[in-house]
Amino acid sequence: MDALLKWAILNGATASEDAPQRDAATEAEIKQKKLDPAVIDAILGKPASVQMAECLDAAEHTDTPLSAREIALDDLEMLVENIDNASNLGPLNLWPRIVQLYSDSEPSIRAAALWISGTAVQHNPHAQKVFPGLARALEVLKNTEEDKAVRAKALYCVSSFVRANVAGLTQFVQDKGLEVLVDVAKEKDTVLQQKAFFLMRALVDEAIDEETPEELRPGRHLVDAMVELGAVDAAANAVAQMTSANEPTAFEQVLAFLNAVADATDRGSDAVKESKGVRFALSKADEIFGDWAGEDIARIIG
Repeated sequence: MDALLKWAILNGATASEDAPQRDAATEAEIKQKKLDPAVIDAILGKPASVQMAECLDAAEHTDTPLSAREIALDDLEMLVENIDNASNLGPLNLWPRIVQLYSDSEPSIRAAALWISGTAVQHNPHAQKVFPGLARALEVLKNTEEDKAVRAKALYCVSSFVRANVAGLTQFVQDKGLEVLVDVAKEKDTVLQQKAFFLMRALVDEAIDEETPEELRPGRHLVDAMVELGAVDAAANAVAQMTSANEPTAFEQVLAFLNAVADATDRGSDAVKESKGVRFALSKADEIFGDWAGEDIARIIG
């Protein structure tokens, strides 16, 4: 009990208090009892910065079993869910190593690296500012020979980077990302189409959001560029495809995009409401989905 009281007094005393001083013997005893770093790591766990680097070390070694590489990247993705860890990818110089994995020979590794990137940059200005992988992610996305799951993760990565990120959207436009996105929307893969229309609708909403200062948003220019690139025609074809396949969730995303474009600009409204393809496709869709989507369909075709 006396020893405990002595510890409490020594550790509870403030700088202004006249606490008893540890003698030389006590100091020597404390030094001998200090735990080495390996023991501390075993008790408390390694710092996140060390864990992230070790995850990449394991993932980069192609002689490591694939399952172990995948587990390492799963662990890294969980680590970067923490915004501070994600922000540290830049200072730790880990971003180039992650982006390099977009070119790995294994599809699951490519997908995991893109997934990690998307998680790290989502709603994280610090990570977005130093993210070096947009151009490479767009290359993966537009490669129709690439594994579909990898392309889906590339689209997730791009979406996480450009949404609510003016600098990122600027880079996206400069890298012809809008063209890539519209081309994906024109494909016949429902999963990718759905994700592409979701992102385009989100970008339309952000472009005309009046709560954002005008100088920080592209406004009608982004919407009109989508129209010019054929996004409305792509939507008409997607509606027909999704109606035929009875894909209500995917159809809902396309319909939301069409209404967003129609509400955003005069050119968008004309393109949507005067499109024979859109009107025909939506009239057919109304027969299938009209019980829950009829009102939104009617906003376009009357």
